[in-house]
Amino acid sequence: MNDSRITIENNILKGKVVPFPPFEYTSFGELVLARLKNNPELVGQIDVTTGEKYTFNTMRDGSVRCALWMRKQGLLPGDVVTMCSHNQLDLALPCFATLYLGAVINPLDVGMNKRDFSHVLKITSPKMAFVNEDIATTFAEAVKETELDVKIVVLGRVPGFLAFQEVIAEQTVEEVQHYRCTPIKSSDETAVIMCTSGTSGFPKGVALTHALILNQLHTSFADVFNDTALIISCLAWISGVYSMLIAVAANSTRLLPPPFEEYTACALIEKFKIKSALLSPSMLVRLVKSDALKKYDLSSLETVMCGGSVLPANTREAFNEMLPHASIIVGYGMTEVGGAISIQTKNSKPGSCGSILDNCQLKVVDPDTGRLLGVNQLGELLLKNGTTMAHYYKDPQATACTIDEEGWLHSGDLGYYDEDGEIFIVDRLKEMIKYQGYQISPADIEDVLLSHPGVKEAVVVSVPHPVDNEHPIAFVVRRQAAITDKQVTEEELIDLVATEMADSKRLRGGVRFVDHLPKTPSNKVQRRDVRKLARAVGAT
Repeated sequence: MNDSRITIENNILKGKVVPFPPFEYTSFGELVLARLKNNPELVGQIDVTTGEKYTFNTMRDGSVRCALWMRKQGLLPGDVVTMCSHNQLDLALPCFATLYLGAVINPLDVGMNKRDFSHVLKITSPKMAFVNEDIATTFAEAVKETELDVKIVVLGRVPGFLAFQEVIAEQTVEEVQHYRCTPIKSSDETAVIMCTSGTSGFPKGVALTHALILNQLHTSFADVFNDTALIISCLAWISGVYSMLIAVAANSTRLLPPPFEEYTACALIEKFKIKSALLSPSMLVRLVKSDALKKYDLSSLETVMCGGSVLPANTREAFNEMLPHASIIVGYGMTEVGGAISIQTKNSKPGSCGSILDNCQLKVVDPDTGRLLGVNQLGELLLKNGTTMAHYYKDPQATACTIDEEGWLHSGDLGYYDEDGEIFIVDRLKEMIKYQGYQISPADIEDVLLSHPGVKEAVVVSVPHPVDNEHPIAFVVRRQAAITDKQVTEEELIDLVATEMADSKRLRGGVRFVDHLPKTPSNKVQRRDVRKLARAVGAT
């Protein structure tokens, strides 16, 4: 093994143990308030669409005013406050205010419907909610349905709802000047409840503590947030929370971009001379399929951090050809471990997720028997680090199913590590397709489909079969073709997969063309919804 910081002991892959420094603050709210107070003239946020900016002083004033109002409404330490909005300047202010009071932030996806909201509300029972104009009515209907008493504040203006600007206007200058955070018992108290992406079922609440987030300041995962970077994540994704919190802790400027679009993203890199970006694999696929990378000056871009799902090899190769000066750094992690467990270096092998980070451990077990496996043996990855979630909020059964008695978190990911300690992810266990006796990785077939120039996006799921168990079916978004070009056909794609792959991986369920694929805010494909489409196809 080349990296002296990594060892394999008793078939457990271990990173170097580096003790975290003692906490300067008990809560992350105390840290945020101190940073905002000490650097009043620093530009903390820029809305890249409007050009409007908030200094640290503006952010401190607004967040303290909000905290004063929330406290007067009876909000107590440990109470939950829901946040549901697109990226906008005011959104950070109630988030900071919640942490000042020792309460708990619960960010939700703006794409949720009333049923989704109701499901999460029954788990978290929030006392307050700060929502954007678009979802205020739907959210209020879900609150009424669950019979909860939730004070709803709109970030904007909607008739019949309390507006955020009205809330922060009520406080006096003297109250703001003398404000102090509410003490919490310990840094092991919950600070944020993140909802899992819900790609394979209803969301669960991942409880992240103040200690976990404070420790993240000292990991390499936090480096991407320590400078002005392009991070196209909403608050419902853990990178969105970290970009909001760690940017303040690092005295950095945070850019608030609109939802991802190829030309807009490249224009922002050119305009702000962006050095680093955090993009999902699907965003990179869309970039290389478009001509946006060729239309803008992207010479400032040095590093693209990528994670969340498998990055197709052909996408990486195409990106490297177009931008040879920029490096793609793939990481592996999940919300439940508080971020990343491994990150690539410049010398990492193609297809790997890099090497395990300091204070992290990984082992591979047989998903059926639980037997410990060794080097180059495929199985479920079990993870352990210093920033693992405390629990699934109010769900001890799900917690027990995910974190075993020895503290190992069952990732649900199928993969292995090699003799050099590099980690390779094959697929999600729950997404594996079973055809006769074969286990088929959807990502493998998707990689082949994306190699076709007429394919913009593709996702492969299964349809039930009475004899073979399951058949793979592809849902494809065509790339917009010139008037003189022929659009890719179902037969072409079926033949492509049949030619490039083993017989067991043929698209026996066929190909269905769609205008768009359902996505989470982090731009992951909402496979649960795609499976519904597949079941509908199977029924006919």
